[in-house]
This record gives sequence, structure tokens and C-alpha cells, in this order.
Amino acid sequence: MTWLTFVLHSKKIWLWCKHHWKILAIALWTLVVFVVARKNVRAYKKVLDTTLENYKKEVEVLENSHKEEIRKRDEAIQKHNDNIRKLEEKYAGDKQELSVEKRSRYLELMKLYDSDPESINKILEEEFG
Repeated sequence: MTWLTFVLHSKKIWLWCKHHWKILAIALWTLVVFVVARKNVRAYKKVLDTTLENYKKEVEVLENSHKEEIRKRDEAIQKHNDNIRKLEEKYAGDKQELSVEKRSRYLELMKLYDSDPESINKILEEEFG
């Protein structure tokens, strides 16, 4: 290879580099990011593992709270059905039917004091005897 062919190929390479500078810039950027990031792989893995562990704990807490809410809702529904049945039995024994007004008043009280079962029982006894 002579000096002139070397110069010719160098000029061709320089011309290609000027024309395709974006490819070279992306390649250089990728190389820099790879070199810098490769040092912190263990730290990134530790952060990822910690994040994953926290995520699993949060999911477990959410599932437990959801189960608790469903259990409380089912208990409230059961109490509600029991109270309705008791009222209907009481009025059936007295040869009276539970009127629509009394039933709607009962449902209204149940909605108002839904979160506190003790106050519900107390108010229902005061209201309906």
C-alpha cells in the first residue's frame, strides 16, 4: 500500500464520517453509557430487588385489607338481613305487616350508622322498640 492510497482511503473515510456523523455519535454515546453503567450494575440490581420486595409487600397488604373489607361487608349484610327478618317476624306475630315507611326508615338508619354496629342496635331499639 502506497502513501497515496492511504491518503485516498483516509479522505474517503473522513467523507463518510462527515456524511454519517449521527451514526458515529450514537455509537459513541452507547459506548460511554455502557462503560459508565457497567460499574453500577450491582447497585441497580440491589435497588431493583428492594423495589420488587416492597411491591410484593404492598400487594399483600392490599389483598389483606380487601379481604377484611369483604368480611366486614358480609357481616354487615348478614346483620342487616337478620334485623329485617326479626322485624318482619315481630310484626307478623302482631298480625301487622312491616309498612313501607317503617322499612324505608330502617334502611335509612342502617345507611346512616353503617360503620358503628352498637349505635345501630341502640337506635333501632329506640326507634322500633
